[in-house]
Amino acid sequence: MANGTVAKSAPKPKGENFFARAIRFIRESYVETRHKSSWPTRAELWQFTLVVLFALIVCVVWIGVLDWFMGWLTTQISKA
Repeated sequence: MANGTVAKSAPKPKGENFFARAIRFIRESYVETRHKSSWPTRAELWQFTLVVLFALIVCVVWIGVLDWFMGWLTTQISKA
């Protein structure tokens, strides 16, 4: 704070122990996942899978080319 005082944090609500809060969290997570989320259709899922596989192949090729080039370059430098 500007005048050197420390802000106090909000007090924890009493009455709920750790296990009650954990069970409430799990219950609310289940409800949100099951009823409030929108899931992709089978066609969308297949399309997303293909996009990920394509990106993976591009990254593998890119890293492979860089690895080959760096190996070739270090071989050329060590010959000199």
